[in-house]
Amino acid sequence: MSGVLCGRLTRGHLHVVAQPDHAVPYGHPGLAAFLASPMIRRLTSLRIFDLDELMR
Repeated sequence: MSGVLCGRLTRGHLHVVAQPDHAVPYGHPGLAAFLASPMIRRLTSLRIFDLDELMR
């Protein structure tokens, strides 16, 4: 995921602690305080369907 690592709320605002320049992997210890921006996904396989096959 990409986004920012946040600290404690200060007067109702998030305190940004770090802005990683790379995607943070699932299982990272800082994810509990991570505010994600758009999710990054990796395509690992592909299957092409024709319309007739999808309609069945």
